[in-house]
Amino acid sequence: MLNIIRLRLLKFKDEYLVLVMMTAMALIFTYLMGAAQNSDYTSIVAIIDKDNTEYSARIIDELKLDNTFIFSEDSYQDSTIKVEEGKILAAVVLEEGFENKVKNSESSAITIMRIKEDRDIYTLESLLSSIVGRTIVNYKIAQLTGDYLQSNLNIDKNTASDNAYRKVVEAWRYKKPVTVMTETLDSTNKYDNMKHMTLGFALFFSMYTIAFGVGEILTERENNTWQRLLISPASKFTILGGKFVTAYLIGVFQIGLLLIGGKYLFKMDFGDSFLGIMVVGLAFVFTTTSLGLFLAGLVKTHSQLSALLPVVLTSTSMLGGCMWPLDIVNSKILLGIANFMPQKWALEGMEKIAMYGSGFNAAIMPTFVLVVMGLIFFILGVKLVRFE
Repeated sequence: MLNIIRLRLLKFKDEYLVLVMMTAMALIFTYLMGAAQNSDYTSIVAIIDKDNTEYSARIIDELKLDNTFIFSEDSYQDSTIKVEEGKILAAVVLEEGFENKVKNSESSAITIMRIKEDRDIYTLESLLSSIVGRTIVNYKIAQLTGDYLQSNLNIDKNTASDNAYRKVVEAWRYKKPVTVMTETLDSTNKYDNMKHMTLGFALFFSMYTIAFGVGEILTERENNTWQRLLISPASKFTILGGKFVTAYLIGVFQIGLLLIGGKYLFKMDFGDSFLGIMVVGLAFVFTTTSLGLFLAGLVKTHSQLSALLPVVLTSTSMLGGCMWPLDIVNSKILLGIANFMPQKWALEGMEKIAMYGSGFNAAIMPTFVLVVMGLIFFILGVKLVRFE
């Protein structure tokens, strides 16, 4: 077995560019994605006022006072182009008849033009609903006040209603009925997008190197070197074990390189138990190597494996949370499927230590699950690999 491992490592000297490329891509994607999502950029939202009434103007004023987005008035045509080109997040259209619908307590005529659904759009919808709802309440209070003052004190209703509306708006702005005070007990134990991207991309890109490393069995079969190994004095266990261990060692090297790169290049603190993170990483590499062996047994040629691997690895990495945190996923079905993905368990164990201050104990359960998954894939892979 040692001779097979040594020969495979010597051959890998001619293929080291694959490892270098995957490692570099992981670090580059980590920096770009992590830096982009950690930035303080505020999205721009255009406002188109087709109603041009007093109440549509009040809605626009309320929106501009909010700091969640940058609101700016624009024409319908220009806003449409900007949304399509991705220059702005969305465009809010106050349709004709907006004021009448507010006064009649009907569904407000507001349209949101956007090209995608994401957290910012949901936040915008919630903000619009809140402001429009508050405006309707303010209007009702002002109208009731105007009616009362006109009937009892003979004061002009319009003047009284306008004054009441301004006072209600002022009360909401400066005399809030509820004040929420927050206190951060530990600012270090919180979600960090850069850490998530570092760990996620480290797992994702290392899977390619590991799985294709095991897939060399198919290349050797096509070149008839696999058949020569089988008729040699070495046992089948020795031959397969040598290939498996070699791919595992390369995977461990790459995972370690990516974690150390994240630690020193991006100045990351991986918590109090870097050993725990590495233990989870070792278990994940074992699972991935076994998965690669299983997939190599399913297909007949290396070209078939090259077509299958990107589909399997990318889809499972998405489901497992390598591309984005699973906290933003609402589908119970997808979250249930994620429990069968090794990436999910590896990320969960690593992030508990790196982000949330857990110790080595946080690595025990994910490591156990990963080893069980790896054993299942390994047994299936051994049965599927052709030894003829």
